[in-house]
Amino acid sequence: MEKIRTFIAIKLTPEISSNISKLQEELKKTSAQVKWVKPENIHLTLKFLGHVTPEELEKVKLITKETLEPFAPFEVSISGLGAFPKIKYPRVIWVGVDQGKEELKRMVSNLEERLARIGFAKEKRPFSPHLTLGRVKSSKGRERLIEALSLVKASNLGNMRVTKISIMKSELRPEGPIYTILEETVL
Repeated sequence: MEKIRTFIAIKLTPEISSNISKLQEELKKTSAQVKWVKPENIHLTLKFLGHVTPEELEKVKLITKETLEPFAPFEVSISGLGAFPKIKYPRVIWVGVDQGKEELKRMVSNLEERLARIGFAKEKRPFSPHLTLGRVKSSKGRERLIEALSLVKASNLGNMRVTKISIMKSELRPEGPIYTILEETVL
């Protein structure tokens, strides 16, 4: 039985994707060795599920629908540039979520709770809403990258109304992942 690599996420508007692309171009000038995420693949992950069977996927779809029923559409604003674990030692470069953070945390907490009941492990780290821009591959150019992360302002990359949540399939390919929407739940 074929398992499907799956996650639950919020897709971005074209405007936000375009602004993120411009930000990535600015950071690429540092020549740091970073594997940049294609702007069209950047999304706000709510829960990574890993490899699931078709039967588990059906349960996930049902639980996602039930869990999101009480939620109404809400606004999010994308802003703030950062890095995990910290700016001085960047491994993952990200932009954050300002407005809408509390709704997202509540949503994820509810999803975690309900999905744990059918065997999906809860995240050990607290949920920190962010969009991954790239992953640092080596120390080459790190100093310039750190400087750029401190100087480049990502004050407002756009606002959007979250009206649906997507269950996504992720196929890993040498040229980069391919994401396909399996199901959308409208808020």
